[in-house]
Amino acid sequence: MIRALPLLAILLVALARGLVFPGAPLHGQWSVSGELARPRAYASATTLPTGEILVFGGFDEGDPEVVNSRTELIDATTGTVTSMAQRLPGRIHHTVTLAAGDRVVVAGGVEWSGKSFGSTDRVDVYLPYEHRWTVAKPLRQARSDHGAVALGSGEVLVTGGNFNVRPLASSEIYDPRTDRWREAAPLLSPRLRFSMAPLPDGRVLVAGGLSGKGEPLTTTELYDPVADRWERGPDLALPRVQHALVSLPGGDLLFVGGSGAAAGTAERYDVSRNAFVYAGSLAEPRLAAQATALADGRVLIVGGALERIGRTEWEPLVTAEIWDRPTNLWSPFAAPALPRVLGELVATRDGAYVVSGLGLGQSPQRAIERLLLH
Repeated sequence: MIRALPLLAILLVALARGLVFPGAPLHGQWSVSGELARPRAYASATTLPTGEILVFGGFDEGDPEVVNSRTELIDATTGTVTSMAQRLPGRIHHTVTLAAGDRVVVAGGVEWSGKSFGSTDRVDVYLPYEHRWTVAKPLRQARSDHGAVALGSGEVLVTGGNFNVRPLASSEIYDPRTDRWREAAPLLSPRLRFSMAPLPDGRVLVAGGLSGKGEPLTTTELYDPVADRWERGPDLALPRVQHALVSLPGGDLLFVGGSGAAAGTAERYDVSRNAFVYAGSLAEPRLAAQATALADGRVLIVGGALERIGRTEWEPLVTAEIWDRPTNLWSPFAAPALPRVLGELVATRDGAYVVSGLGLGQSPQRAIERLLLH
């Protein structure tokens, strides 16, 4: 007969082995870990296979260049920030996609011409192990406010958005190994400012955003790269624009916040059922917030703007909330020091970093804040 170990002994063994029990959440503490070379809003931040975080693009109307032409690298372990000497045309409303395992594809967006912004067909590829940029073949269609996602083939699917003020339905696929673009099937209808994510079976889901007429959408579309075909997907419970999207372990997708009635809600795309299900209510309605899945399985959402009737400008929030999948509940979480909307939040092995965004008075942010879980 085998005797059961006392609970205390089991806990001690688990701790010694560095195990974390499911449902035993970690606590967090924020600190200002460094600063970007210049303040920037609307920048992108992407985790690299080297363990660094790539910060690209961004906007500051107080900067002589208006858009930021510098690339900065954050060491996710130490928080050290390095500014690269190589400069690129700065832009905003672009996409950044890690494809083919080790290539970061920056496509489209809008560039500043000296008097106004305009959509661009520019494409740049960053090689993280060589720490350098290369200029790639341009998009077949200049576009901004579009979507991009890595396919299982290692290629990048780019779709929708707008060309200056013209909404787009067109799609194209880029192979970073051959530096070639090819045409793909268009969306069923024009769409911009939507969210987009790959599914476990290789298909891609496009959801929400704005229609070609500027109407918030509940509709979704599914792309099959083998058949090169789009089809109608299940509807969101509420129209979502400027919401957060998080890919969950197992392939489900979490949609959080947004404008209007969606601001205080969340819903999960259940990939096995091809349906959206309720995922709890936020303590504070928010749009244009930053969200990511943490290493312990929970989802963190930080900042964003207070969404309320009569809002005429961004009202950045400093609060944070955490979603626990087993209970389907949102709870208050440790908040960063600075209010921030339209920032970028990226997870690390021991926490997360938040960069860029607009603070109080619509000011672009320079401070980098780091979350450490313990």
